[in-house]
Amino acid sequence: MTVLVDIVFWTWEKFPLWFRVRSGMVVGWLLRCVFRFRRDVVEGQVQASFPELDGCERGAMIRDVYRHLGLLLTELFALPTIPRDTLLSLCCFEGLEHLLAALSEGKGAFVLAAHSGNWELGLVASAYQLAGSGNEGHPTHIIVKEIKGRVGNYASRRLREPHGVSLIPRKQALRRIKGALADGAAVGFVLDQNMTSDEGVFVDFFGRPACTMSGLALLSQRYHVPVVPACFRRDPDLRRHHIRFLPPIEWENVGDSLEQSIVHNTQRYTGCLESMIRACPAQWLWIHRRWKTKPAPGSVPVPTPEPASSPDERPEND
Repeated sequence: MTVLVDIVFWTWEKFPLWFRVRSGMVVGWLLRCVFRFRRDVVEGQVQASFPELDGCERGAMIRDVYRHLGLLLTELFALPTIPRDTLLSLCCFEGLEHLLAALSEGKGAFVLAAHSGNWELGLVASAYQLAGSGNEGHPTHIIVKEIKGRVGNYASRRLREPHGVSLIPRKQALRRIKGALADGAAVGFVLDQNMTSDEGVFVDFFGRPACTMSGLALLSQRYHVPVVPACFRRDPDLRRHHIRFLPPIEWENVGDSLEQSIVHNTQRYTGCLESMIRACPAQWLWIHRRWKTKPAPGSVPVPTPEPASSPDERPEND
């Protein structure tokens, strides 16, 4: 079965870019109109997150959500075998100096990201940039959730490892993260997935409590490692990708306990991600059940978020 996966990856990359883009648009239409893949999830979450939109505006956004999803899928099929120079020719970088400056401190760096734009393509393109910086470069690691099934795990590795990205399974993370930081690596955290109540803390996300991984805040505090936000988005031509790094989010102590500070900083990270998503909302992964875990009745309210804005954030169509 893994051989078949390799054949699909190799074959798809050989098709011209215009064909893959057109195919992605068709796939998005099929997912939205024929298979209605998670339409109830997407429509419910979009309506709850953007109550100010009227029916026509929501419909247009949902159409764009599925178009992006179709393009994303067809891009991922080509990613494992795409040549380095071809990949980098499709990417535009901004603010890479923020990440390089953080890595220059010699303690490694955490990269904060969301499932927005083509985050996989942005990840491997960034890994190429970091590998070529300085005398020896910096390795790149990503924290991943374990995928059930041998074929799924194989495909996950094939998307990243050929481009120099090492995978760290979430359940085995601590020891390997420490080793990665000691090597001066960039370690990526995608912080917009639903967690169970024993895995995360509740913070505000689009006006609702969302259970969010608290490990990034805890590790940043424990090892004094900077957290650099990364924003990925597809450009309007549907072919090129914009990868933007923002200045580090500095750790802030609040209250009388470490737990309060962890919740506070997790809220700040989540607010930064929300700002990125709001700038280009159709390119977020709305099919994910982000608010699946609910806070217990009578539990402590989530922190009130600061205005959702990121340093240097500008409109996406500038």
